[in-house]
Amino acid sequence: MVRVGIVGVGANVFNLHAAAIQANAVDVIGVADINVEAAERRAEDFGCPFFAEHGQLLSETRPDAVVIMTPHPFHASVAIDCLNAGAHVLVEKPIAVDVAEADLMIDTARRAGRLLAVNFQHRTRPEIRAAKQLIHEGRLGDLQRLDMLAIWTRPRRYFELAAWRGTWRGEGGGVLMNQSAHTLDLICHLAGQPSQVVAWNRTLYHAIETEDTSLSMLEWPNGALGSLLVSTAQAGDAERLEIAGTRGVLQLARGGLQLLEADEDLRTFLAESQDPFGKPSLEPREVVPEPGGGNHAAIYANFVDAIEHGTPLVADGAEGRMSLELANALIYSNATGQAVSLPLDRSAYTALLDRLRGRD
Repeated sequence: MVRVGIVGVGANVFNLHAAAIQANAVDVIGVADINVEAAERRAEDFGCPFFAEHGQLLSETRPDAVVIMTPHPFHASVAIDCLNAGAHVLVEKPIAVDVAEADLMIDTARRAGRLLAVNFQHRTRPEIRAAKQLIHEGRLGDLQRLDMLAIWTRPRRYFELAAWRGTWRGEGGGVLMNQSAHTLDLICHLAGQPSQVVAWNRTLYHAIETEDTSLSMLEWPNGALGSLLVSTAQAGDAERLEIAGTRGVLQLARGGLQLLEADEDLRTFLAESQDPFGKPSLEPREVVPEPGGGNHAAIYANFVDAIEHGTPLVADGAEGRMSLELANALIYSNATGQAVSLPLDRSAYTALLDRLRGRD
């Protein structure tokens, strides 16, 4: 069994990880949290020692791997310590707060010869796996458009649960950095990382420092265009995604997937159709996603397989960095009032984040 240490066992997401640990060949040999009561309680559940500081856990237990569930401003420093100590790392999303931190994490993992995985379990949802395969097979043709709507409604009480929520120092952003991490990852996972973005971020109803709503326009290297709306201050669909290409359209919702496919490529239709008002025919095709996945257990199973057999990770550090860089770019675009090209200027964004945190 893979000997695992856990840092941040007081996190709200802990129970999801605990169920995944029980379902996989993982032996928890130590836990750490600055909340010593939480650490002691979890250690009793696992029958292992607890520590108030992750450095102690590393030196006294020497785990094969470490799972990091701390608030994300601490992801980078804890992950780098673990990687340098010779442990593989599975870190909760987002990978970090600032893309420059993610760069350092990825470089450290490479130099240490250790795995850096990011917990993007939504990639393993049946409909997402099926959509990824359809796009890979070319069933949509060349991608032209992506529209994503994701509403993560949160009442005031949610932000009152912890003082760091909705703050620049505590989260490094609002809905873009916290609730929308999976949303941004799915965009990058299915369509690739955009090359240019323009964003309008607003704080509509919540008494927080950071944005509770973001509307943005996206562009990809091949000229495909897209839109994104995410909010914790609206009501509506938890997730609605449509991806259109020259051969078809994919429509995704939680647990649902529909493919509309054309008999010929759109470019051929536009060039050859004799009907001045004609439209290409899009016919529904049956798609039956393979069941399973969509949860933390799938990520742990993949993580263990990657450690023991070299299986590719669902989301390694470089893959996990894409959505963070996109979130940073959207924040930077709103702050500057300009379109932003990716790769993002690391030093410029770090300087902006320092100003927003009141460090200048």
